[in-house]
Amino acid sequence: MKLSEDDIYRTSTQYKHWSFTPAQLAAQRQKTNLVAAERVKANVARQRATRAKQLDTASASESDRANTPGIENGNGEGGSTPARPGGEVECLTVAEEMKLVDVFCERALELGAFCGFPIEVTATGIQFLRRFYLYNSPMTYEGQNISRTCIFLANKTEGIHVTAEEYAAKFSNVTSDQVLAPEYLIVQALRFNFDVRHPFRGLKGAHLELWEIAKGKFAPLPHDSRTGEAAQAEMLALPTKTGEPAGKRVSVNEFEKRLTATYNAASAVLKTAALLTDAYFLYPPSQIMLAAHLLADEPLTLFYLSTKLPPSSPIHAKLLSTIRACATLLSSHRSFTSSSTIKEEKEARDKKEKSAVAALIKKLRHCRDPDKLDLVQLNQAHKRDAVQDGSLEEQKAKRRKLEREKAKKEADDFWGPELPKNGAKAG
Repeated sequence: MKLSEDDIYRTSTQYKHWSFTPAQLAAQRQKTNLVAAERVKANVARQRATRAKQLDTASASESDRANTPGIENGNGEGGSTPARPGGEVECLTVAEEMKLVDVFCERALELGAFCGFPIEVTATGIQFLRRFYLYNSPMTYEGQNISRTCIFLANKTEGIHVTAEEYAAKFSNVTSDQVLAPEYLIVQALRFNFDVRHPFRGLKGAHLELWEIAKGKFAPLPHDSRTGEAAQAEMLALPTKTGEPAGKRVSVNEFEKRLTATYNAASAVLKTAALLTDAYFLYPPSQIMLAAHLLADEPLTLFYLSTKLPPSSPIHAKLLSTIRACATLLSSHRSFTSSSTIKEEKEARDKKEKSAVAALIKKLRHCRDPDKLDLVQLNQAHKRDAVQDGSLEEQKAKRRKLEREKAKKEADDFWGPELPKNGAKAG
């Protein structure tokens, strides 16, 4: 049995658990939004009721003091009940949540660059962030804390050793506890799937293949009858735009400049728009790479595809249609710029986007889940035997303690007790 790269990719957790159709992705986001909105409204209502009860108690106490001869309230007047906050909580819509998540990802991209991390680390962290917010809402967990921890977790995933203390020191007023507090929440949301397949290596491979063809070293597949010289001649005469006839054959050295420019342009797309859209959810890395390459140089990409599949094949047409759809998604992001992009148009678009985001962040402040504001305190409350504000019952803590003692006794029975330390004699 011969395995292809597609077969290997289909065994990955990225394909099994993090690949969706557009309809599936929309349905999951709708579900996440509804659950979060209900939870926020319930928690805000409970918090308001608690505050109202406290205000009633305080008001009654002030009233008693005011009715007692010789005692006045703080204003020298009779007691009065302060106004109580009320009204329905206006929660974020699915579209508003998606826009905020996109902003979180953009800031995570800036964060990775600020810290000087390799693009693979930043890209993995951004995908962790997007996966987290597929099953959690910005109304529940604040984006800055989650994105910061996602980048930290990505360092460990990609084999970069950075301690929590070293990482926290890169920021002002950030402690290692704040970095570590949401880590387990993120790991749970990721379903302990840390493998993220990126298109960067695929782009490098395609670039090297094209360079070999340009030098006349073409190794054709069974469907391709072209010789190395014929493929080289066709490639060196490729037009610069789709639909144009074949141009004048250029030298290998001149064509190398085109290959380098194409690689740089495609790489820029993969490092920005591909990370900041749903591309990783909807397409495999190979198709994302080809879509970025198509945006950079369409005639060259079509030639490259012809070396892999015959243009007459129905699979070729289907694959090209998919790649074009992915390219449309990538080019729709405001980070994408082409030779036809007008500077003033881009500045106006960015200004409009900035204003819309500011309004969303303001709205988010009024619909945050009050139970999830302090992640450090929540993390401490959920640690083993941490009994705080009734978050973990004393009975449960005792049961866990007994389980640990039982496990230790069973280990001692099997392995024997621990060896004495510092030269002390065994008792």
